[in-house]
Amino acid sequence: MDINDYQAKLGQSLRPVVVDLWAPWCGPCRQVKPVLEKLAKEYDGRVDFWPVNADENQDLLRKLGVFGIPTLVAYQDGKEVARYTGTKPARTYQALFEALANGAAPSPAGLTSADRFIRFGGGLLVIGIGVSFQTHWLMFVLGAALMFSAIYDRCPIWKALTGWVKQTIQRN
Repeated sequence: MDINDYQAKLGQSLRPVVVDLWAPWCGPCRQVKPVLEKLAKEYDGRVDFWPVNADENQDLLRKLGVFGIPTLVAYQDGKEVARYTGTKPARTYQALFEALANGAAPSPAGLTSADRFIRFGGGLLVIGIGVSFQTHWLMFVLGAALMFSAIYDRCPIWKALTGWVKQTIQRN
């Protein structure tokens, strides 16, 4: 499926659409497949589910700005409203399908507070170890990267930068 066929099919859909970009060799893809198939059956007639083999549709993935699989892209009224890369808990997928079926905006699948705390604390620990062993610059960079991973999804500069990169990729 090329990008034009994809967009035409998307434009003709009267229901919300969840697109699963997967590959047969991908372990995480196989892990979430049963959950997504169950939800597709449960929400049949209210949410359309399109599995798309990434190996057979490389150009489409490039145009959509997909860099990792599994990636789930959700659309309402032809507009992208959610994108999840990697595996997520079943409840996240359930919430996505439920929100789409009810016409609501899906909530982002962000990190939990515990995840944020562990990443931020781990970053501080790495920086502290670097100071102790006098490898400041390397450990500072690693610790800062770990700390940033705890808050990146809330950073307006990061959102602006990634938005610009996605737009640039989609234009090409």
